[in-house]
Amino acid sequence: MASFNFVIPLSLHALQEATSTRQYAVSNISTVREIPNKIQDAYSAFRKNGTHFILADQNFDALYSVLFNFKCVDNDFKLRSRELIMKAMTKLSSELVEIVDGRELSVAERRERLTTLKMLTYLACSFTEAFEKEFNSPSLDTGLLGRGRKKSTKKGDESTWEEDRNQMLLQLYSVIQHPLHRLWDPPVVEEDFVNLIANCCYKILETPSMNLARSKGTRDSVFQIVGTLVKKFNHGLACSLKLMQLLQHFEHVVSPAAQGIILLIESYDNKTVISEMIRQIAKTEARELMKDSSGLRNFSQFIVEVAEGKPEVILTSLSLLINFLDEEAYVMRNCVLSVLGALVLKVLSGEDLEEKTKDLRDQCLDHLEDHIHDVHAFVRSKVLHIWTDLITEKAVPLRRQQQVLKLVIGRLQDKSSLVRKNAVQLLTAFLKGNPFAAKLPLEELESQYELEYRKLQEMATEGSKVKTENEKADGAVVSPTEEWESKLPSTVNLIGEIVTEGNDDDDDDVLDENTSLNDAVMEVAQAFISNKTHRAIKLLESALEMFHGDEILMYDPQLKFKTKTKVDIDDFSEYQMRILVVLKRIFISAKNMERGNDGKENVEMEVDESDSSKEAEMEDLEVTKQKLLVSYFKDSVTFARLIHEGVPVVCQLLGSKQVSDVMEAISFFVTAFEFGLLNAKAGILRMLVLVWSKEQSIKDAVVEAYQRLYLRSDLPNERARAQFIVRNISALISGANLGERTSLEEIIAEFVKSGDISKHVVTMLWERYTKTLPDTTDEEARAAIILIAMCANSEVSIISSNISVLVQSGFGDRGEKDFALVKETCTALLKLAASKPKTDSPNPPSRLEREHDIFTRLSAILVNGLTRLEDRQYSSMAVEAITVIYTLAEHPDVICGDILYKMNSIIEEHAITSTTSEPATEDSASQNVLDEVPVFILTRFILIMGQVALCQLVHLDTYIFSELKRRNFLTEEMEIEKKNKKKKKNSRRSLATSATEASMSRYGSPDGELEDDMVLTGAVADDMEAEYIRSICETEIISGDNLLGRTRPLILSVCSNPGKYSDPYLRTAATLTLSKMMMVSSKFCEENLQLLFTILERSSEPAIRANIVIALGDLSFRFPNELEPWTARVYARLRDESAKVRLNTLTILTHLILNDMVKVKGQISDIALCIADEDPRISGLANVFFTELARKGNALYNVLPDIISRLSDTALDLEEENYRKIIGPIFSLLQKDKQLESLAEKLCHRFQATVEPRQWRDIAFCLSLLQFNEKAIRKLTENFSCYSDKLHEPQVFEFFLGILANARKNLKPENKVIVDELEARIQENHDKGVEDESALNKAAHAASKSKKTKGHTAAKTKKRVKYQLESSDDDEAFESDNSSESDDTSNKNTENSDRNGNSKKRTEDAPPPPRRASTRSRR
Repeated sequence: MASFNFVIPLSLHALQEATSTRQYAVSNISTVREIPNKIQDAYSAFRKNGTHFILADQNFDALYSVLFNFKCVDNDFKLRSRELIMKAMTKLSSELVEIVDGRELSVAERRERLTTLKMLTYLACSFTEAFEKEFNSPSLDTGLLGRGRKKSTKKGDESTWEEDRNQMLLQLYSVIQHPLHRLWDPPVVEEDFVNLIANCCYKILETPSMNLARSKGTRDSVFQIVGTLVKKFNHGLACSLKLMQLLQHFEHVVSPAAQGIILLIESYDNKTVISEMIRQIAKTEARELMKDSSGLRNFSQFIVEVAEGKPEVILTSLSLLINFLDEEAYVMRNCVLSVLGALVLKVLSGEDLEEKTKDLRDQCLDHLEDHIHDVHAFVRSKVLHIWTDLITEKAVPLRRQQQVLKLVIGRLQDKSSLVRKNAVQLLTAFLKGNPFAAKLPLEELESQYELEYRKLQEMATEGSKVKTENEKADGAVVSPTEEWESKLPSTVNLIGEIVTEGNDDDDDDVLDENTSLNDAVMEVAQAFISNKTHRAIKLLESALEMFHGDEILMYDPQLKFKTKTKVDIDDFSEYQMRILVVLKRIFISAKNMERGNDGKENVEMEVDESDSSKEAEMEDLEVTKQKLLVSYFKDSVTFARLIHEGVPVVCQLLGSKQVSDVMEAISFFVTAFEFGLLNAKAGILRMLVLVWSKEQSIKDAVVEAYQRLYLRSDLPNERARAQFIVRNISALISGANLGERTSLEEIIAEFVKSGDISKHVVTMLWERYTKTLPDTTDEEARAAIILIAMCANSEVSIISSNISVLVQSGFGDRGEKDFALVKETCTALLKLAASKPKTDSPNPPSRLEREHDIFTRLSAILVNGLTRLEDRQYSSMAVEAITVIYTLAEHPDVICGDILYKMNSIIEEHAITSTTSEPATEDSASQNVLDEVPVFILTRFILIMGQVALCQLVHLDTYIFSELKRRNFLTEEMEIEKKNKKKKKNSRRSLATSATEASMSRYGSPDGELEDDMVLTGAVADDMEAEYIRSICETEIISGDNLLGRTRPLILSVCSNPGKYSDPYLRTAATLTLSKMMMVSSKFCEENLQLLFTILERSSEPAIRANIVIALGDLSFRFPNELEPWTARVYARLRDESAKVRLNTLTILTHLILNDMVKVKGQISDIALCIADEDPRISGLANVFFTELARKGNALYNVLPDIISRLSDTALDLEEENYRKIIGPIFSLLQKDKQLESLAEKLCHRFQATVEPRQWRDIAFCLSLLQFNEKAIRKLTENFSCYSDKLHEPQVFEFFLGILANARKNLKPENKVIVDELEARIQENHDKGVEDESALNKAAHAASKSKKTKGHTAAKTKKRVKYQLESSDDDEAFESDNSSESDDTSNKNTENSDRNGNSKKRTEDAPPPPRRASTRSRR
């Protein structure tokens, strides 16, 4: 029998001291060496005495010693001690079943059992906490001995400990299941014992691995123990407080705690713990919560997880959480909004909700709706995510969806990318979950709505006619509408007088809180029918507050209020109109119900009336059905219209810099296209350009989107599937422009590589092209050859194995009638050309013979089609045909020469021979041709001449030059082999593939043993070949005695006389040909540059100017030295009136500058002005230019001062708003700190060179765009004198304050003193400047006032003198006096001019010097 009391200590050391004689205290703490024997003795005692062994001092002290020396004791004896306690707890649990549950205990036995229970439970909990602490603490040996080996050992021990920990928890759980209170007297379990077990559980929860999946069993055991303690031992309050502490300090406890709370609710029906926790959180002040951001985040996440698991439990505490929606902590706002979303989704959704439940749901949705415009971006994005879940699960009432959709469309342009992403996701969810139709074509829905609405009107008209006839038969009866019209004027006056939003003056006319909707409507109707209009209006206001979401009280502002009576409702607010409309609806419904009741009474009296009433009911039923149908179509149209409004905004997101915006926009357009939105096609086409994106994820998303829309099919038949794919991609080709087709070509190539476009699809395309497939149109055949050419980018064999098919179908009879088909066939044939000729191949490049069917057919088509005016595709076809001849044919110059001579013969046939006897000069001959040949023939001929000249240049510069190099290489190889039979040597190889590049690689050889003469031979050979090619271009192509040379005067004549040759197509063709000929010869280029720029500046045709700009870009690459003096005139085209010309100019300059072909000069400001261009393409390209320029080292930084100086010039007259629109994006590209610091100093110095307030504001704005660090702030301080006298200007002062405010956020606390000092100086100078400005204004006002007074006195004197002159007859004397005065004045002026050294002649010749009036001097 135990003669002591065991008091559960608060700490381990507390057991070594006793506060009373009967309290147990540890008397003998064993050393580490003594512990093994002591543990062995304890084992023996346990086997002998069972659980009573613990009552012996030496046994408890031995186990206590293990705890006391836990870090030093060997691991084996720790495990043996843990095993002993485990066995003792198992034995104790079985004994408690026999003793406590079975029989009554004596006082001594009860005390002995209680002491055993407390001592063993204390040891079990203490050992559990000790082992838990050991395995969670970082080991010193881990760092010293290496992480890998030690970690693996500890991992094995940890897995063993996790199993033993679970067993220990199970034993503790088993112990507390018994009625332990019987062991205490009085029978109440002491709180220390409960806290002992509970604290052990909470200690386990602090383990970071508790949120892992493998710890689920441990988590469940812990909360089963805690649940039992709460249920049996009143541990609820302590549990809630302890969980609050754990959540505040440990992030990983969030999920285990939420799961544990849900377990308490489900298994133990305990809701007080979570309620108390929410009450504690709500009671805490917002400032205290915000001090601990991690704790606040943990609390919010915990509440959200509980709400998602058991939302009905949170419902009781919702009133406490709602208050957080008005707090500053956005984390708690997110938490509460997530709770509201979970409640609506899982508790407040369904069709059979009660009125109060519906009201609660509407209130929750109101809060969610309000916070779509929350000030914090995270809250806005979270709310949109919640709405997405609600829409997906169809938990939002239909009448609210349209309002939410309007708000979502507004968020598509949010400044936060996260909000935009969630807004697009919600818009996509609206499309997928729309309750109206699987397809949403707006035009079809609108037409269907109009049709059904007309049917409803016809049915209503017929019904009103029948009623009118019945009323006439029964006697004169006033209809409800007529009665309403009679009451309308007085009703309108009363509504205008007494209705204001939020007016609650009359308490007598307010509905009771328990009033139902039907009773409320009846009260309003009765009051209005009994002419108590004032009361009816006030009751209706009360009803709108109580039941604002019900259908009978709904009001659509878009529907016009119709009435026959003239009333003044133009000034009515939306709320007043709602009162009027709803009042009319209630009154007419009440009147119709009265008439229906009267009819029911009469129906029993007459059979005929019964039959007529049945017919009326049937008609009313049909009308009701039609009304529902009309309402359905109306909602469908409204929904589709809202979606259509959002499509252009989402289309803009496809060009966003944020990857998330682009990805979500792609997903939306795929969904919108599948739902049949007509304007979604614009987004689908705009997606094409994204295939060139540098982000692989975006490129993959685009390819996946087109694969999903155009290739995927459930058709089992392979041919049917191929036909489906061909039909889809052909439709996509038909409406695409050149840029979209280029992008689509890349996508088609990806499809061919991936196998999505199979051989069956290609076969189907060939069948369409050759028209072997029935009912194939010409347009479908052209689309087929376009797609075949696109597929050939991945597999050239598609073209090379079907050349005969192309010739027969494309260049045969169909080709002679369809030039567009010939053009696309030529494009397909160009896929056969090699990208770059090889100069080291032993075999010559393969080219087709001159007599091949391709070239004979093309020659015939070109010559015969010259006179066919009806087909407008000839010019573009001819360009492609000439390119094919020069790319694929052997001796293409011979072929094209024959074509040109045949065309020339046709032209000569149309020309009339001159009858004059005088010899015809070259100019007169060209003049005769121009006068007599039809314009369209001459236009086509000139265009072909230019293309031949250009292709001849390319042919010589690439193919001929490469072939010469290849032959020289083979000759060199043969000579080397002869001279070095024993040792193999490699000669120098030039990498140039054109004559232009030939001079780039003269020096250097990989083989040092190669003889000098061989090196010289290779270099000289390259130079000779290049010079030979250049000489041919300069002297023979367009300058020799050939057809191209003879037509030069013809082309120059057309270009030089735009007034005489007015046909725009002829002048356009002549200008293009002139540009192409200038590409051939540098001499011809230099001679005609003046003419080309004159046409560029004076031509009235935007197409001509746009083409010349493109040609100038090519000429700049070809002859940069000749074009360099004309660069300024190219920049001038950035101010052209045509957007197309400006766009082409900007494109060309972008390429030239970024490729270092043109030096960046002062005209760079003209490109900056393009940022503010009205055309979005131009402004977007200008932004891209400066973005790329910023990546070229210091290029942007070097030109920035010129841009600022030019844009700030008052002579430019640039609006201030546009200035900021331009400068803002450019400054955002500066990232280097040194550049920012230097620029800040330069801008400060610029203040001194300016005199206009507008310039001060511009410079201050530029400064405000910089990110100021410590050095930059010091620059501002050092140069304070430069801008101190400008601070009186309000905007300048505001910009500097903004600079200091932003700098204060980024600086360290010790550097903020500099900012404070500078701010004080700025404030002081601003106040002083304002005072000086005010004083100067007063002085100026006084001066102007004195001038007015002097002027008034002088006027009076003049009048007096005039009166004296009129009254005097001595006019001559007065004149002589005046003349003497003027002489004196002139003498004085002469003297002054002589004294200053200024002669009269110099004054007349030179203009007066400009006055630089400063603000100070004016003041």
